[in-house]
Amino acid sequence: MAPEVIKSNGSGRGYNLLADIWSLACTVIEMATGHHPWHEHCRPGEPCHPPEAGVFWTANSDGTPEIPESLSEEGKDFLRKCLRRDPESRPTAAQLMDHPFVRDYFASMESQPSLPLASASLRRRQGQIHI
Repeated sequence: MAPEVIKSNGSGRGYNLLADIWSLACTVIEMATGHHPWHEHCRPGEPCHPPEAGVFWTANSDGTPEIPESLSEEGKDFLRKCLRRDPESRPTAAQLMDHPFVRDYFASMESQPSLPLASASLRRRQGQIHI
């Protein structure tokens, strides 16, 4: 959950779609590591679901989740951009579609045209899918 969403105290005000960009980065981190961001703040030996510790750290720190070293430089740059604390400085989803981390992924899928993502990438470029 993005910092601005947590700080809104459930009012539904003070944030916009850029909060989803933060959440996207958290999802990429969890997919890359198998752990949610800030999992290191959970109690040792206990499951950390739901991950309240991560929510606490998101709301009360100035930092961002640790970026996995196992990611490519493009992947790390993608996450750094998505995890900017100031939501207005985060890229939009449309801007992220042009980021090398995403572009390279879709390019690699095009060599395997039977995969649905490759078809979606081609249709997006042909103007049939608008993101």
